[in-house]
Amino acid sequence: MKKSIFISLTVLTVLALSVPAAAVPRLQTYIVDSQYSVYHSGIDYMTWVSNSNNFDLKVVGYWGAEASTNGSSYSRPTCTTPAYDYMDCYLAMSVPRDQMGSVYINGVEISAFERWMNSIPTGTNPSPALLFNGPDITKRYSFLNIGRIDNDQVGAMRYGFGHIGTPGWGDELTMNVVVRGFDWAHFDAIGIDAQGNTFTNSQFHDSSYYATPEPSTLSLLGLGLLGIAPLLRRKKR
Repeated sequence: MKKSIFISLTVLTVLALSVPAAAVPRLQTYIVDSQYSVYHSGIDYMTWVSNSNNFDLKVVGYWGAEASTNGSSYSRPTCTTPAYDYMDCYLAMSVPRDQMGSVYINGVEISAFERWMNSIPTGTNPSPALLFNGPDITKRYSFLNIGRIDNDQVGAMRYGFGHIGTPGWGDELTMNVVVRGFDWAHFDAIGIDAQGNTFTNSQFHDSSYYATPEPSTLSLLGLGLLGIAPLLRRKKR
């Protein structure tokens, strides 16, 4: 089991380092002043993580190039001004299915969370890949319309793989989030552009709240060394 986790972490780290700098998702979520986690728990990996239940969350629309004609999740930046486009955006929140609690967005309480199919906003077609974002695929969801993002300004940063990059064409929506009663809460975003294409953030550009801090890689290594210490002493005898 430990070996498989180590191999998974190695693969994920190599993957993060190998992704081209030019590949920027159209949508991203980012928790201000959070830490980027390579692996947390369950299937939640490579995500921005906060252990404070009160934080500011950004939903970022990043174009960098003219709008894709096929609804691709990625666009490659160029020096030219993109054709005007916009996205009507929703914040996709997911929480544990067996817990009761609330998520407050700018002071507005969200307490109704449902199954995936019952929660999808009418007229949207979010990627089923969102089911695999976060720590548990059996989670409950709620989608909140958070407004429109357009690309007529250079106002969107690049948040991914633990780095904050240079700004590009697009904009950011910032909201205050307070989580109460849940051990964790996960945040994705979907957006519908002027052509009716639905975009979702990638699994490497999402955000999570955890009530319990994650053990760092160094902490896990330390526990491992403590575990083999008695064996080393016994061997010396």
